[in-house]
Amino acid sequence: MLKKVIFIFFTVFVFLFIAFGYSQAKILIKSLEHDQISINIYHDSLEMADNNNVLIDRYLMEPWIIIDGCLYSDEKVVFVILGREGEIRGERLACYKFEGGKFQEKWIDNNRQMNPWKILMCDVEGDGKTEVAVGVWKTAKFHPVFDNRLFIYAWEKEMIYPKWLGSRLSSPFLDFDFRDTNHDGLTELIALEYQKNGLKRIMAYEWTGFGFRGIAILGKNLIINSIAEFCFEGRDFNEIH
Repeated sequence: MLKKVIFIFFTVFVFLFIAFGYSQAKILIKSLEHDQISINIYHDSLEMADNNNVLIDRYLMEPWIIIDGCLYSDEKVVFVILGREGEIRGERLACYKFEGGKFQEKWIDNNRQMNPWKILMCDVEGDGKTEVAVGVWKTAKFHPVFDNRLFIYAWEKEMIYPKWLGSRLSSPFLDFDFRDTNHDGLTELIALEYQKNGLKRIMAYEWTGFGFRGIAILGKNLIINSIAEFCFEGRDFNEIH
């Protein structure tokens, strides 16, 4: 009887362990659309599906896991941050081409000193040339402590090249995004920053050609952990000071 109970307990444990591992691996990070195709970025893989949700291709990232990713639709590439299980930040940037119903690895960056944690596409100059924005956690020459930094990369000949490697913004920040908050046709850098009192604020920056300049506080004394939690609706940019 005891052996039977142990066997049942062991079987249930193995089943739950496998199910938990699978559910962790299948965490959907982002779902992006391109020409009637869905590009799904999971914790453990990239998947391509048609508009009927029929799987076209799946690219496993083992032994890596994906921390974050974004789509450059014009070039048919997906940028991802690769890391290790259990880490909140990644180790490397990688680029994958999707064409002809298949994913293909283009490159994996060898730089392990950046600790990237967020990646997205942007157009900082408003000239139609897409850049890649990466949030990293590292030291800087004139600020030699580990902190969040923002790096902007230009895209050329299927590679990324540094355009602006920021040491810091006006205040320490924990999240960022790009959006046209004042409806002038240009996207602003939006940062969730720490205030001196320990609360947070949403700050808007514009590109000057050499870096970013703060132009508006969109919200202050906030208790949020991401920009996604902030409501931009109903806010008149011109009234904010």
